[in-house]
Amino acid sequence: MIISASRRTDIPAFHSEWMMNRLREGRLMVRNPGFRGIVYDVDVSPGNVDAIFFLTKDPSPMVRMVDEIAEMGHMPFFQVTMTGNGKAIEPGVPDVKRVADAFRRISGSIGADRMVWRYDPVLLSGSVSPEDHAERFSEICSLLEGCTGRCIFGFFEPHAKLGEKIASGLLREASAQEKKEVAAALLPIARSAGMELTSCCSGPVLEGTGVRDTGCIDESTVRRFNIPFTKYTVPQREGCTCVKTLDVGTYGTCFHDCVYCYANPASPGRRRSDPGSIMLGDSVTEGDEIIRLGKRQKRLSDF
Repeated sequence: MIISASRRTDIPAFHSEWMMNRLREGRLMVRNPGFRGIVYDVDVSPGNVDAIFFLTKDPSPMVRMVDEIAEMGHMPFFQVTMTGNGKAIEPGVPDVKRVADAFRRISGSIGADRMVWRYDPVLLSGSVSPEDHAERFSEICSLLEGCTGRCIFGFFEPHAKLGEKIASGLLREASAQEKKEVAAALLPIARSAGMELTSCCSGPVLEGTGVRDTGCIDESTVRRFNIPFTKYTVPQREGCTCVKTLDVGTYGTCFHDCVYCYANPASPGRRRSDPGSIMLGDSVTEGDEIIRLGKRQKRLSDF
């Protein structure tokens, strides 16, 4: 089983103590967001979990925890989003230099080959051009050089929840030509820093640019580390090529407040977490169907 922690929220930034308590106990529960009457009771002991991918905009709280995670017998990976989009776009995200410092420290503990930098979403407007992104990208590259061998970048994608912001002009989808221009600007910078530049869900638009379109939790990575995997029968979104994971997060529990985020409900729908709870920002209710996932129970690939 491969754990994703998480595409639904930022567990390292806001819920690291909850995650550590769950790993120490070897058990957690998580609700299926698509079929809300189903709750998975998950064995997260090292014998049942092949890898944990931490997806975050701020790994700082976990700097002191990564050694313990490894000592438990787990294999942690980190995918850290750093864009430099600024407080107007990402009001709750810490300064790039602080995040880069945590990135470097974690890389020193688990190795650069288990660290990925995500430059996503690339936002374009009348005041932000591909050249501006190249300058920003170069600055972050200089902070991370030698601490990772890969950067994933992707573009803003419209979502129904963001209709008002799109209509107002605050957010817009990049054109095919703009996407190619961004790829052409970023690729030589990444190469000079010793990083492979890959794209996420860009589809055929970047063919011929030298940028490989691949999943963020991708088959080549898990194969390289001999991690057992299965593939999704239905992609998580159009163009997604990620391997199958179990996401242990809960929507509505992130506090970065990024303007482009699809995962958070409107206030006051935000939920805090109890570090001692078996579920993140949630609880089992009467009528829930409990499905156990573990070595001797049903497998993740059965769902």
